[in-house]
Amino acid sequence: MRELAAVILPVSLGRKGTDQVADDFLRWIREYRDGVHMTSGYGHPRTHTIPVNPSRGYAKQLEALAAAFSKGDKRAATEAALAEAKVDRIPPRPDGRHVAGDLLAHFYSSPAGEDLLYGLAIRRDDCRGLGDSAARPARLTL
Repeated sequence: MRELAAVILPVSLGRKGTDQVADDFLRWIREYRDGVHMTSGYGHPRTHTIPVNPSRGYAKQLEALAAAFSKGDKRAATEAALAEAKVDRIPPRPDGRHVAGDLLAHFYSSPAGEDLLYGLAIRRDDCRGLGDSAARPARLTL
């Protein structure tokens, strides 16, 4: 998983950062619980449950990627695997079509991924308090 993360995630994260994202994704997979009730959100009174764990096919996909990685261009192998799985965009949440797309979905839906996309320290899950709530987020420095 770490090798895949190093191939598909932004180089600006560095190897330590891509390894951390891979470890976070593996933790998310381990802690995933099928059928758990999701919060419905304000204005959406319908209760939803978390779908089946999307990681069921990851082992086979990772084995195929490892074999392809040993033969040459890792990025080309990953792109070919995504094309074969018909992943043409990052899904809003991991959906099980391919581990590479799901790793990207996991990262870019996280606060760290969102911060990187905008280049700002938004830190959406942190409570900044009322005192500085009107202040614009600081620029990211990587």
